[in-house]
Amino acid sequence: MKITRQLRKDLLNQTGFAPIQVTICWQGNRLRISSGQLCRPEFWDEAESKVLPKKGSHYNHINPVLNSISEAAEQALYTAEQERRRLDKAELDGILKNLLQPAPSVQAFVAPAAEPDIDESRPQFFQLMDQWIQAYEKKLNPNTYRKIAKSTLDGLGATRSRFEGYAQARQVELSLQEMTNDFYADFRAYMLDELDQEINTFGKHISRLKTFLAWCEEEQELDVNKKYRKFQSPSQYVGVDALTEHELRRLIKIDFTSEQVKEQLLKIHEQHYSTMHSPELQRYQAWAAHVELARDKFLECAYTGLRISDAEQLAWQHVKGQMIHIKAGKNQHECYIPFYDDDLFHMVELAGKYEGRAPGDLLLPTCYRVNEFLKFVQQLAGLTRLPLTTKLGRKTFVTLKLYQGVPSRLVMQSTGHTTESSFNHYVGVDTMKLLQEYARRSPGMQRSVA
Repeated sequence: MKITRQLRKDLLNQTGFAPIQVTICWQGNRLRISSGQLCRPEFWDEAESKVLPKKGSHYNHINPVLNSISEAAEQALYTAEQERRRLDKAELDGILKNLLQPAPSVQAFVAPAAEPDIDESRPQFFQLMDQWIQAYEKKLNPNTYRKIAKSTLDGLGATRSRFEGYAQARQVELSLQEMTNDFYADFRAYMLDELDQEINTFGKHISRLKTFLAWCEEEQELDVNKKYRKFQSPSQYVGVDALTEHELRRLIKIDFTSEQVKEQLLKIHEQHYSTMHSPELQRYQAWAAHVELARDKFLECAYTGLRISDAEQLAWQHVKGQMIHIKAGKNQHECYIPFYDDDLFHMVELAGKYEGRAPGDLLLPTCYRVNEFLKFVQQLAGLTRLPLTTKLGRKTFVTLKLYQGVPSRLVMQSTGHTTESSFNHYVGVDTMKLLQEYARRSPGMQRSVA
């Protein structure tokens, strides 16, 4: 599914506003629908297809509406595929019109939405935490102007639950004034010694606690013990999983035109689905083609270091000679990625395979449920060390580029990372490659490492 947005400047009204249209293409269908939103041309970002964050642009209202249309369309297609049926144009049109239709009770003046009830029987400390999380839900990501991710809100809720568990275990009532060094030391002992949690888990809860206390002090103007400002949020590097060069080559070498792979695919299909009959042949062939696309989509992530969400948007417009230049959707950081082939990375060859076949000028077609299909790719490649996911592709790019000798600062410019600490979370270890490099640099050592 490809979703684009257009500012209809040809329909500019007398006050200088133009309607925003959303165009959705999927499975041979095309649906154009009005978003119901208006924008002045000077506030419209043509490159990103959204409203710029400028005073008077109402971006904080319009952009979430545009995002909700995309999310509803993608969810409708996913639901139809799960039910093994096609999503027709009339059905999607009805879903989106229902989404955009104002509720019957909406009048010229809309009263502010009622705040969720706060349980006043709970200790004040946790009532404040409830309010803090509710305030967080209303925030927009300062880089993407989208709502805060659900995973972030879930993390805040987990921290609240952890401190509730601590208060219950210690039979104490937490307060803003009791945020002392003694409290910090005891909570650390509770987490690390009694619950046997990792140091990084403890550090995350302390970091969120400090954010909460700063909100109480600065935004709510409450009296908070200043000792909290010196609470340390420790973190410890934990090695990450990435494919080795040998494992990546095994994925690359899967030949979907060979009889051996075709036989393997047929067996895998029969294991997961009903026995194939003649009427289902076309469906099986589409399934097999999608397995190949999932493999290629993983390779796209491994060759470029892009997140799957960005890889799905990668188009020829982002290719500038031997360089890919694209903004990361998650944080809008600039990514500069080499676009040439070497002995291991074959992005140019991969893009050439789909040239003229991918819709909308994309380098590769979009691949729905890619991680689900990567399970079949993993069986074809005979990889058992770790689960194959698109996130692994990004980590593989980082790890293998470093082993190729590319300086970390240059790799960071490709992935869009701005700090060494965040970048290091993507660096895996290829022990065989590590041993080879040490042996190569060790004078007098017999080079028996294969």
